[in-house]
Amino acid sequence: MKFKLYKITRLSRLVFLMAIFSVSPWFYNNSFSQTKTFPSWTHFSIDPVLPGSGWGTGGAVLSDFDHDGDPDVAISRRDPREAYWYERRNDSLWIPHIIAQSDNLVVSLGSIAIDIDHDGWTDALSNGVWFRNPGVLDKYPDAPWTPFNIKAGGHDIVSADLDNNGVEDIVVYDGNKIAWYNTSNSLRETVINSGNNDHGGIAPHGFGDLDGDNDLDVVIPEYWFENPGKGTGNWIQHKWPYSMVPNASYGRSIKAWIADINKDGNNDIIYSDCDTGGGHVYWLENRNGDGTTWIVHKLEDPPTKKGDVPGTGSFHSLGVADFNNDGNPDIFAGEQEDPDTYMEDEGKIAMKPRGLKERGVIYYNNGKKEPEFSISVIHIDNPGWHDAQMIDVDKDGDIDIVSKIWNADGPVYHLDYWRNELIKK
Repeated sequence: MKFKLYKITRLSRLVFLMAIFSVSPWFYNNSFSQTKTFPSWTHFSIDPVLPGSGWGTGGAVLSDFDHDGDPDVAISRRDPREAYWYERRNDSLWIPHIIAQSDNLVVSLGSIAIDIDHDGWTDALSNGVWFRNPGVLDKYPDAPWTPFNIKAGGHDIVSADLDNNGVEDIVVYDGNKIAWYNTSNSLRETVINSGNNDHGGIAPHGFGDLDGDNDLDVVIPEYWFENPGKGTGNWIQHKWPYSMVPNASYGRSIKAWIADINKDGNNDIIYSDCDTGGGHVYWLENRNGDGTTWIVHKLEDPPTKKGDVPGTGSFHSLGVADFNNDGNPDIFAGEQEDPDTYMEDEGKIAMKPRGLKERGVIYYNNGKKEPEFSISVIHIDNPGWHDAQMIDVDKDGDIDIVSKIWNADGPVYHLDYWRNELIKK
């Protein structure tokens, strides 16, 4: 669907060594037909029962923490206040190790994997607590990591090279202040903007060159901020056409991704409504390549069949990748597993309609100048999706997905992996 043209001026335990896996045979499509180029997906449990029973899981973040050539997974839990990393042995065997304990992991949401101290070993950051990789995990996987408290904490944390020096820095949005922390200069803070009233906005990839000047800009709900060059100086605020869900559970909140969806050489904005029921997925076409003229494309909501609960939940997972290896960027969106309904008593939308079975969907891009998207639902019902990450986990040449739970539909919290079966071993 197209909208009008807008013109804008500027583990205290080691358990479950063998993971349980099950095949997810759920596939729906919209009016575009399913083709053999759409892969099937197999679900594995990295850990079917995470430590603790309370809500709040930071991550998952993926990196080769032990330098064995394949990605591992790190998470943090507010109950207990500990962080863990899972050593991948194969798709169905992930060995958990305690990273460290920190009393500051009260609400451990925003998380990234980044080499903060530039020693060649990837560290983990979870909402203001930096865990330093001991650098010996290849030989001693149970070696403790050292936690450090830092200012970089918030709902959204990403890594991006804002000063264009070839080194990743930390970018944080806490709903009020957007700031970046220079890993090449003792984590010096540079404030991009403040005074906002959002719940979230720049994760998981709300940065990219929107004005064609070869540096990274950043995006939050309704606004994008122009990098002055080298990340320092006055970041100029520009508007873009954002549509907020009425009576949203937690107010303005999105997952954002900057990428060139129609391959015209201009980076576009892709976003999904999150932290509220009634969410949708959009891509905004950067028509002139300078971030001033936008065409809004609202993607179709996941299809339903007779007997399904109507409506949509919170799309707290978003990503852009070529999932079927046809050379075109596809869009993934996943509704979170979250039973919150108390918001209805406050006149707001619940996190999802009562009885809705959350869905993970991929919008496959047909690569035309005006792209059309085929919808494939790759999973229905628990496990749901929260801050999913995309990477080629099994190193077979296609993109897989790892996700975890924030607020579970039940007593069990879990960490999950979906294997893309496009390329058979």
